[in-house]
Amino acid sequence: MAYIEMTDNNFMDLINKSENLIIDVWAEWCKPCKLLDPIFEDLAKNHGNSRIIFAKLDGNTYRNAAKALKVMSFPTFVIFKNGKLTRKWSGADVNRMRREIEVTVKN
Repeated sequence: MAYIEMTDNNFMDLINKSENLIIDVWAEWCKPCKLLDPIFEDLAKNHGNSRIIFAKLDGNTYRNAAKALKVMSFPTFVIFKNGKLTRKWSGADVNRMRREIEVTVKN
């Protein structure tokens, strides 16, 4: 698997222990989430490594983690570097998702 399933139980550990963490917060009923899913998975397969962790969080199931991340809509993408929030955005903008992830991968 190219990404980690984030839950209410592991989200703080992932945030605090990852050099770079890219989170896709999604919901099963969200059609834009489903459209972006294969693209996110492809980016995770191509760029995920010990320095860059990709994670998916089902915001409907793991509401405590979604609330802690202040998710208001789906999909939402959140990027942490060394435990600090660096970028966060919502919406199904494929180009922005790729651009933000590429910036993280290059840094």
